[in-house]
Amino acid sequence: MKQLVIIGAGGFGREILEWAIACPAYRKEWEVAGFLDDRPDALDNFPSIGLPILGNTQDYEPRNDQVFVTALGRPEWRAEIWSRFVDRGANFTRLVHESCIIGRRVELGAGVVLCPGVTLTCDIQVGENTALNVKTAAGHDAVIGRDCQISSYCDITGYVSVGDRVFMGSRASIIPGKRVGGGTTVGAGSVVVSNIPENVTVFGNPARVLTRH
Repeated sequence: MKQLVIIGAGGFGREILEWAIACPAYRKEWEVAGFLDDRPDALDNFPSIGLPILGNTQDYEPRNDQVFVTALGRPEWRAEIWSRFVDRGANFTRLVHESCIIGRRVELGAGVVLCPGVTLTCDIQVGENTALNVKTAAGHDAVIGRDCQISSYCDITGYVSVGDRVFMGSRASIIPGKRVGGGTTVGAGSVVVSNIPENVTVFGNPARVLTRH
């Protein structure tokens, strides 16, 4: 049986631990071994977790009996960790909570995290190392890129395209057929009603560009 290592012991990492325990793969494909974090005291206030910080992300060497999942909330951090650990030979696993609803012809890349209540209807692609948080939904023919962080209660409707390294704040929505460019941040509660370019921050209803990165 493999050992699951959660990269990041912050708030999202502690949530990921809870969802991992509720995954069908728990104690069938892997056990949870612990966390990696550059802060050795990251779990000092949470002794009841009962799992160790195994090391830091700078020099940790993956083992053949380990699989990894990224628990970092910023897309650029997710992308950096993925690149660093894949270069060291790490294998990333999918983490899918037992309450998720997944239709047919849905493709999930390696390292995808689906938190409780996520719904993916049909004919959807989700790229490597992307996380969809609680109660987010994606409609038919949606394409979501790699290294994305999609927050809770987001609505990605049919034929939507979300680029790589996109962050969507809680309850953000994208109407059918629109594209959000890579590296973009969609603010919480925003409604995307037109195509959004790469590397910008948008906010509001309708979502408008606030800054360019």
